[in-house]
Amino acid sequence: MKLYRFNAHYAGQHITADVKAHNDDEAKINFINELKEGGGTWRKESFFTPSKVFLTFEEINDRDITVTVAKKDQLGVQVEPVVSG
Repeated sequence: MKLYRFNAHYAGQHITADVKAHNDDEAKINFINELKEGGGTWRKESFFTPSKVFLTFEEINDRDITVTVAKKDQLGVQVEPVVSG
């Protein structure tokens, strides 16, 4: 199963929820079910048009987390990725 993160903006609300699914279509259904059960994180906002729905989702790679660390070198800053997990 894959992990998906949904962000919805509607009627002055920003709703965030993470759901697990096998594919994009199943993730959308699981997101709707999560909202019906009262899940997700809800917070008020006034940035988006209240009469329109903005919905985005992305697949989250929950295996390895990559962090960028800056090291000071003689002639500047060198950025190296560090994988934790």
